[in-house]
This record gives sequence, structure tokens and C-alpha cells, in this order.
Amino acid sequence: MAYMMRRRITMPAALMDDGRDADLFAHYAAAAQQAGVYTASDYRGILEHLIRQWRVEELSAGLSGEGRRARDYVCALPEKIRRMEERAHDRVRKEPTPVPFIWIFDRPVSVVLH
Repeated sequence: MAYMMRRRITMPAALMDDGRDADLFAHYAAAAQQAGVYTASDYRGILEHLIRQWRVEELSAGLSGEGRRARDYVCALPEKIRRMEERAHDRVRKEPTPVPFIWIFDRPVSVVLH
């Protein structure tokens, strides 16, 4: 899990391409976050659940130094994501930008961009 998280495995949606918008995934992600469809809070909740379910914090017996560092890294991720959530909430104060999405007939959707 630490290996995947450190490599920041790309979501398949990051490969979206409509042939027009070079920042399509960023625009889509901003719209989804604002709509509450799939948010950083959801992602954090999933990680917290898995860490509890798998008892990652309790792992110690037989772990190498690398294993302990991986455990510590994974267990620290929810807090990092919480800080990202706070920054996202701060961005909400910015002025929204209309972004047209081709799959909704180029209807502009107001999103707050980073």
C-alpha cells in the first residue's frame, strides 16, 4: 500500500481526453469535489477504514526498517489528506471559472480551479 501511495498511482480518469481541453481531468476533479460526488473527505475515510480494518498501526513484529517506514507513511496519510481538504475549502473563497464539458453539450460548469 505504501508503495502504491508513494508512487501516486494515477486514477484512470486522469487519462480522460476530449480532444479539446488539456486540463480536462483537473476540471472534472474540481467539479466532482464541489458537487460532493467523490471528495478528499471520502478518500480519507476509505484510508482510515482500511488502516483500522487491517490494523496497520498495530503492525510491528517482524517489520524491517523499511516496513516500519512504510507503516508510518500509510498511517500518516489521512492527516495529510485532511490538510489538503482544508486547503480545498480555502480555495472555495476564490471566484469560480466557467468550464465547458463536451459530454454535457459544452454547457459551462462553474468550478473553482487551483
